[in-house]
Amino acid sequence: MSWLDLPAYFDPIDRIEGALSTFLNADWDGAFRRDGFAGVMSEFVACLTAQNAPTIRVARASHWRGIDIERLLARHGVKVWDRGIAGDDLYFCVKRRQVVWAEYLLLRAGVPVSSSLVDPRNAEYADHYPPGSEPPTRHSQPGLLDQFLALFH
Repeated sequence: MSWLDLPAYFDPIDRIEGALSTFLNADWDGAFRRDGFAGVMSEFVACLTAQNAPTIRVARASHWRGIDIERLLARHGVKVWDRGIAGDDLYFCVKRRQVVWAEYLLLRAGVPVSSSLVDPRNAEYADHYPPGSEPPTRHSQPGLLDQFLALFH
């Protein structure tokens, strides 16, 4: 760690945005459909404990910049929040229901994921493609809220 990294550890804006985004990106509808009010309460507790926002870590000692990783994932519908630096890693959160897809995309593109994989088969699947490849993207327009939030990134 460089002393220049120190301000990143104490960035209150990213911490506040991370906490708020965990609630904004929660699966409220799915929780209600599965278990009604009890499901919503369970999702609320998951937000408080960050159980619904898995953290993915990526080795900093690579040619991949954080913005490049975020753009890769965004092209495939994966939203990223609560970005930061921890030692030799970059980290960020994704939706619990998207973590397996996000890991697959990163590994297939050759991004050095340093966190434990939620689905270890992703490494196998990604090995079937040349490094740097991506699956075809869906052509969808970002919503108004996404466009507004993109102004701050």
